[in-house]
Amino acid sequence: MIMKRFVIGIFVMVLFSSCLKTPDFQSYTVNLTVAFDDEVPIQERDSIKVSLTNLTKNYSKTGYTDADGKISFTNMEPGFYSASLSHTFVANGGNDYLNGLKKIDIFSTVNDTIHTILSKSNAVIIKEFYYSGCLTPAGKYYSSDQYIEVYNNSATIQYLDGMSLVEDESYAISPYYFSYIKDSIVVRMIWSFPGTGKKYPILPGQNIVIARDAINHRSDPNGNPLSPVNLGNAEFEFYVYHVSGGDFDSPTSVNMIEDLFTFRGSDIAFHTRGGSAIALVKIPGDSAERKQYIDNHLVAKAGSNRYYGIIPDSYVIDAVEVTWDEAHAIYKRFPVEIDAGYTYVSAGSHSGKCIRRKVKEVINNRFIYQDTNNSCNDFLKNATPKPWVNEW
Repeated sequence: MIMKRFVIGIFVMVLFSSCLKTPDFQSYTVNLTVAFDDEVPIQERDSIKVSLTNLTKNYSKTGYTDADGKISFTNMEPGFYSASLSHTFVANGGNDYLNGLKKIDIFSTVNDTIHTILSKSNAVIIKEFYYSGCLTPAGKYYSSDQYIEVYNNSATIQYLDGMSLVEDESYAISPYYFSYIKDSIVVRMIWSFPGTGKKYPILPGQNIVIARDAINHRSDPNGNPLSPVNLGNAEFEFYVYHVSGGDFDSPTSVNMIEDLFTFRGSDIAFHTRGGSAIALVKIPGDSAERKQYIDNHLVAKAGSNRYYGIIPDSYVIDAVEVTWDEAHAIYKRFPVEIDAGYTYVSAGSHSGKCIRRKVKEVINNRFIYQDTNNSCNDFLKNATPKPWVNEW
């Protein structure tokens, strides 16, 4: 009897062991080499964090490079992936950020290279973007409470005069049509802050809100009591002028200047699922020169009479690549030079949630937000909208 139990036990162990050793997919090895910019110090080329993300199943494997910038991932199941790296180091008294991103298809052993981009943090940043909208008590969709919040992340006064907020032409649901245009982004909207130089200062640690409709969305008769925000004190507003009216014009908020609105309707609207990639840019010159530049740098799709604006990467101050989800990251639009990653509200459309930057540190009661020019690392994906609030 004892011998019989022993034999059965051995059989079960062997069977269980064989199950563990037999994968349910053909696995492969991915060998990556990081190609560093010449400006990256030798001592900073070791132990660089690299993540390999499965874009379909939304999981990641992470590792660190050796002294030669090499890393291997074993037992990878076949599929579509993105390889990303992020590293921070101190140089010349400030922080430098090293980023890289590459799409990788794993259907055999992979030997590939990730090129790096070296960048510094920005003074004025996009701190919060609430685009998902919410539901009304009747279960209807509501998105008039959308807003963008910018923040002075530096220790010195900055000025918003002449800066512009733009939205990329694509919603990132198919291959990018304008991928042939290099070193630039192609946008469907350009809304600019008024002022000719120093009329609209933003102090160190100050938040500025640009509202779609600058009202108290919780209590206004035209609002929604289930909205998460009161935007009645928004400093700026996206107002679309029509002789017949249609869009609310707050008497207490300053109107942004409409420089380009390709799909012009009665109001602006950001994609509630998350396809609206946005950027803060500065086109040189005064208002008239800015408008002339835009008019001289328009592009259309074949067979279409709709025109979009071309903005050089060098004009971009800060950018946030927003996708629907991980699976749609393969349609990324912004070049890695301005945003090496992407982000999104994981709770989905009409969830009442937003994306918000992570806090890096607090110095003398001034919040400093993370700005590595990689939205994968810099943003919280499921934050509760809290305009003007700085907190961990």
